[in-house]
Amino acid sequence: MKSQAWKRIGSTSALATLALTGVLALTLGHTASAQATPGSAEAQSASSRRLVGTWRVKVQLYDCATEAPIGIPFASLLTFNLGGTMAGSTTKPGFAVGQRGPDHGIWSYQGRGTYRAKSVALLNFTTPPNPPFNPGFLAGTQTITQVIEFNHGPDAFTSDAITEFFDVAGQSYRQGCASAVGQRFQ
Repeated sequence: MKSQAWKRIGSTSALATLALTGVLALTLGHTASAQATPGSAEAQSASSRRLVGTWRVKVQLYDCATEAPIGIPFASLLTFNLGGTMAGSTTKPGFAVGQRGPDHGIWSYQGRGTYRAKSVALLNFTTPPNPPFNPGFLAGTQTITQVIEFNHGPDAFTSDAITEFFDVAGQSYRQGCASAVGQRFQ
């Protein structure tokens, strides 16, 4: 009697193991195809992979109308991932400690060494103006849209960006411009 029970348990275990293996194979296959389509131009292009990595970025704000620099340059770190996502952080002195969260965004290859990137960061609370560094920020978001160009080799880029600030209701209340120089982190 005992041996019959072990045989049933053994065969049930074997069937469960086969079923689990099949489910895992299907799941992993779907996951792999969802992450990147092998052979697609975007996934395989050396041009697209050029931006992938972490970059030390020096940012200079400027007046959009006159192109006159505003304030002093500040540092940011940007990480571009294969598949078109990005993350970053900044040291902009105008934000209060803990006011601005990290950047989260997307990027795409535009051709001829040019990329577009768009990111958003949460502004966790409102601060009143405190010139000359802080014009005052409302709780909400900051969106940065930039064009990145490789004109100086594979380990350096330049970019021009438009930044826009939104309150918690989604209303835009300020726009600005910036230029930047990025160096690949090695």
